[in-house]
Amino acid sequence: MTRWKAGVVASCLAALAVILVTAYLEAEGIVRWPWPPLRRQIGAGAGHLFVAPVVAVGPYLQAFAGMLLQFVIGLMLLYAAPERMRRLTDSVTGGWGAVLRYLLTGALLAAGLGAVSLLSAFYVHTALLPFVLGSVVFLAALVGAVALAFGLGRELLRRAAWAEGSPLWSLLVGTTLLYAPTRLPVVGPGVMLLLGLVGAGAALATRFGGRRSWTLEPLREVRQP
Repeated sequence: MTRWKAGVVASCLAALAVILVTAYLEAEGIVRWPWPPLRRQIGAGAGHLFVAPVVAVGPYLQAFAGMLLQFVIGLMLLYAAPERMRRLTDSVTGGWGAVLRYLLTGALLAAGLGAVSLLSAFYVHTALLPFVLGSVVFLAALVGAVALAFGLGRELLRRAAWAEGSPLWSLLVGTTLLYAPTRLPVVGPGVMLLLGLVGAGAALATRFGGRRSWTLEPLREVRQP
């Protein structure tokens, strides 16, 4: 138990160190991310009084603001639908077999979305359909990623005998540990993609943590006596 407590603390400190170091490397221009830097997002050449200080700490601000935002999103989801989030979390923490199954489901969903987008290019009446379906898949990925973070933190705190406290500690630990790999150069976008696919697959396969599974049984014709 003491070993698990030390492991949880060490893992969180290592994750925070990764976030801080990658922000420093970005500030020094050693690494570049696929998305635009903060100075371009806020318009560094606009001449505003507070732009220069914000740009100076931009990489650090982006790094920790991203983690805080994910935690706040998870916080809202846990409070908005606690029972559904618990069932969804239980489903994604059922072992590596469940994770691989949801990863495959997420990949099939992404392929299906791509196929719908391609076909919609030839049929004007469904031109908006890819955007609607894309929004649903994005929401599912977001909800599923929160469940992954909460499940990881909950399992670690259980092993460390710290699970009796607020569930928000589980969310904070899991968010920190899953956010850090997304900050790594080269592999970070790939980690984000994997988390998104697993999250989307889990959320949609379980109907966002619903009690019923996907089935066509309600549509089956029953022979009358």
